[in-house]
Amino acid sequence: MKKIFSNNLIRAAVFLLIAAIMVAGCSHLFRFVDAERTNTVFEEFYELEDDSADCIFFGSSVTQRGYITPVAYHEYGIPAYLLASGTQPFWMIKYFMKETLKTQKPKLFVVELKGICKSVDWTGDVHIRRMLDNMKPSLNKLQIIRAIRQYFPEDINGIDSTGLSYLFPIIKYHSQWSPNKRLKEFEAVDYYNGYSPVLRKSFNVKSFRQFDYDDHTLQIDGQTEEALNDLLDYCDTLEDTKVLFVMPPYQASADGMGKMNYAKNIIEKRGYECLNLLDDEKRAEIGLDDRTCFHDKSHMNYYGALIYTRYFFNYLKENYGLEDRRGQEVCEKWESEYERLMQDLETRYLVRYTDMMTEINQIRSEDR
Repeated sequence: MKKIFSNNLIRAAVFLLIAAIMVAGCSHLFRFVDAERTNTVFEEFYELEDDSADCIFFGSSVTQRGYITPVAYHEYGIPAYLLASGTQPFWMIKYFMKETLKTQKPKLFVVELKGICKSVDWTGDVHIRRMLDNMKPSLNKLQIIRAIRQYFPEDINGIDSTGLSYLFPIIKYHSQWSPNKRLKEFEAVDYYNGYSPVLRKSFNVKSFRQFDYDDHTLQIDGQTEEALNDLLDYCDTLEDTKVLFVMPPYQASADGMGKMNYAKNIIEKRGYECLNLLDDEKRAEIGLDDRTCFHDKSHMNYYGALIYTRYFFNYLKENYGLEDRRGQEVCEKWESEYERLMQDLETRYLVRYTDMMTEINQIRSEDR
């Protein structure tokens, strides 16, 4: 009798194990894949060699298109990765930090502060799924789902307040799948250790007038402020990783400036640096020209991102003591990504890149 019970117990355990593997596999198959291939952000991060990234960035598409990480490694020897996504919810950043520390020992986290301007209840289902659906199953992922249930006790903006479809994405996507359905072509977007030039945008030039910066403050959303303080509390526990907050150079509204200034005061009182790159004088110091360096009011084109990357990583090297890791075998992916990007600039992006530089040179010639 005991033998029968033991055999049945083993069969049940094997069945549950197989079921768990099947559910995990299906969850990976039926996951969120958007037109900007955000799934690549986590997929490529998980492929990095352990302890190879010294600097990890968090933020929105402003971050994705602003820091050319392969160039930062090739010219400064700093292996950096952008764990960013379009309109990344600020309250999720703490959990993304935790996820990176499972395999990496970064010397520095860089947090884009633009997301502080949004209220928590502005978050939509798509903003959550861009990252969460592509994370590996873990206790950390469960903690994010618990936070979703805390922030969104009722369904709003398409968010599943039960959290079940975030744990098992197949619940949401199974009815949308068809073996005959063609996936949308994603050829316009690629990633180079998180840097993401968009063919139709990143090689365009659009002039804009930045609003005059001032240091007025405007209180941020209450739940967002709680999330900021919760993030700072977590940062206080980090022994080997410093944290830098950045007000990035873009066309911020008066309200956006006020909210970032409000957050900046909180951050600096807690002992963290908040780098303000919004004002005209600072952008001039960087070398960013509002006529040539952007493709819209929020995003730098490739030319502007190259200028900004060189300024920013030189700043990191001087102020955060990041070592030059060029030539280290563990960091080979950054150099190979640099070579791939340079090759793509000569082939895939060549026409758009040439058109962009022709337009920029025309604008600059008018100053002479």
